[in-house]
Amino acid sequence: MKSYIPTYFKISALTCSLLLGGCNLDEKHFSSVTPDTFFTSKESTYAVLARPFTHWRWFIGGDRWYLQELTTDAMTCPQRAEDWYNGGEYFRLQYHTWNPDDRFVENTYNGVGGGIARTMSAKEDLEGLDYSTVGMTAQDKADQVQQLEALIAWFYMRGLDFFGGMPIYTSTQDELKPRASDQETFDHIEALLKNAIPNLKKKAQIGGAEDGYIRQAAAAAMLAELYFNAEAYTGKNRFADCAAICEDLINGVYGTYDLDKTWWGPHGFDNDRSTEVIWAAPSKGGGSTETAWNWYWRYFYHQESGKYFGGVAGNGAPYNGFMLSPSRKPTGEVYTEFKLGNTYEKFHDKDLRKKPFVYRGGKNYEGMFLVGTQTNPITGESTRGTKAYQGQILNFVDVVAPFRELNSKYGGDISKLPSNIQVGEENSGVRLVKVPQPNLADQAFQFDPDCPVIRLTEVYYMLAECKLRAGDTKGGADLINVVRKRNFANGIDPDPVTASNLDKYRMLDEWLIEFLGEGRRRTDLIRWGAFTGEKWWDHEPTDATKNRFPIPYSAISANKLLAPNPGYGSQGK
Repeated sequence: MKSYIPTYFKISALTCSLLLGGCNLDEKHFSSVTPDTFFTSKESTYAVLARPFTHWRWFIGGDRWYLQELTTDAMTCPQRAEDWYNGGEYFRLQYHTWNPDDRFVENTYNGVGGGIARTMSAKEDLEGLDYSTVGMTAQDKADQVQQLEALIAWFYMRGLDFFGGMPIYTSTQDELKPRASDQETFDHIEALLKNAIPNLKKKAQIGGAEDGYIRQAAAAAMLAELYFNAEAYTGKNRFADCAAICEDLINGVYGTYDLDKTWWGPHGFDNDRSTEVIWAAPSKGGGSTETAWNWYWRYFYHQESGKYFGGVAGNGAPYNGFMLSPSRKPTGEVYTEFKLGNTYEKFHDKDLRKKPFVYRGGKNYEGMFLVGTQTNPITGESTRGTKAYQGQILNFVDVVAPFRELNSKYGGDISKLPSNIQVGEENSGVRLVKVPQPNLADQAFQFDPDCPVIRLTEVYYMLAECKLRAGDTKGGADLINVVRKRNFANGIDPDPVTASNLDKYRMLDEWLIEFLGEGRRRTDLIRWGAFTGEKWWDHEPTDATKNRFPIPYSAISANKLLAPNPGYGSQGK
C-alpha cells in the first residue's frame, strides 16, 4: 500500500483539534497543488485513498495494542531490575490506575481523532472529483468513497470502545462539538457502515491477495462487531443482529472466504493470501520501516533473541519487555486462585502451537513461543543474558519472581518469593512469536507477514458466542471445534468444546488462545463483565468506570466542550 500525504490536505480548527489535541493556526503554508491539478490519473485517486489507511496501519500497533493487551490477563510487562519501570506506566496498565495524561491514553485518543480527520479529508476530496476525467467509473468512485466511510466508522468504533461517546463530525469544516452520547455514537457508526456496505466490492476469488483496502466483507464484519459489543457500549443486546451477519459472512453473502486449513496460515509469511483473512494491514520486509509492520520486534524479545532466531537483526536490538502473564507460582505450581489468565497453560500440551518456535527454512516453521532453554536446535546458537544473567544461556520460564535473591533475601525458601510486576528478571516470561521470524538466509522475508485485523475465525467465534448466549451451547461448541481441530496433529482435538463445558470462562479461554496478542483481549473481557470484575495474576478487581479510559487533559484543553469520563475526577482543571 502506498503512503502519501496530499499537499492540499485541509487545515481547519477541527482537523488540528482532532489530530493533535490543539495546534497553532497563526502560521499557514499553502501549496499551489489543489484537487483540480492533483487528480490526473487513476493512481492519483489511490494516492489520496491510501493516506488515511497509512494512519490506520500505524494505529493498530503500539499504544493501542498496549491498552488492549497489557491491561488484561493475557500479557504483561514486568519491571526487570532497572529496566521497564518507565515512571510506573506499565504498572498503571496492570493495576488499572492509569490517568488522563498517560501517553498511551493520550496517543490513542489523538490517534482516533487523527484517523477521523484524515479519512474525512480524503473522502471530501474524492467526492468532489468527476471520476470520468481520470478514466474511472461511478462504481469506482462509490467504492473508494465508501471505503473511507467505513474507515471513519472503524475509527469511531475504536473511540467508542476506548472512551465512550465521541464528538460526531460530518465535515472537516464543522465547528468544534461536545461529545455525543454512547448511543448516538453507536448509531452514527451503524449508519456509516450500513451506507457503505452495498457500495463496496466483494472478494470474488478464494485466496486472492489482500491489499489492506476495505471490501464488503470487512465492513460487514465491522457491523457484526459493533452489534457484538452493543450491550457493553449502550446497554442494549444486539447479539441476534450480530449472529445474522455472521451467518451471511460464513455463507459467502459478502464475498468468498474460508477457514485456513492450518493454524499458521493466517499469520505466516504469505498470509495476504490466507483464505480466512478478511482485512489485514500490509507489511513488506527488507525495506524501510514505513513499509514493514514491525513494532512488536523490539518489545517482545530479548536483546539477543536474534541469535536464537538464526541471526536476523530486525529493526535494531529488542528491549526484552512484553511477555505472557505467568501461569505458575515461584514454586512451579499452576495458579488456581483465579479462572482468567494462566495464558501459556491454557494451551493444551498437544496443541501444535505450544512448542518452542523454530524456523525450518523456506518459510516453514513450527511453534508459537520462545520458552525454555534458548538454544536453537538447528544452529546451536543461543540467546545469552546481557544483564544479571550476563553470558549465561537463558531459560525463559513461565514465572515472574526474583530467583537470584532466593538465598540472599529469602533464606532459600522458594515459597517466600514474591510474584508481581515489580520483580521480573531477564529470563522471566514466555514470549509470543505469532509473527514468524526467518533465519539470516531468509532475512528478506522478515516482516513480510501482514497484520490480520479481521479474519473469518473471528466471525465463527462471534457466532459461537451469540449461540451460547442464546442457549444453543452445542451449536456454539461445534463452531469453535471447526477451528480448534487444525491446532492438533491429524485434526484430533483431545479437549474439544462441548455443550456441557462451554460457559463464560471456556468462551473467554477460547478467545484468549486463538487471538492471543491480536489486540482485542480487553474488549472481550469487558463484554463478559470480567475486565473490572475478575482477578488474575497481580491484579484485583477494579470498578466499572475503568471499562473506559479517561479523556486526555490535552484534548479537553483543545476543546472545552468535551466532558470527562466518570471516575477520573475533575479533568481539565
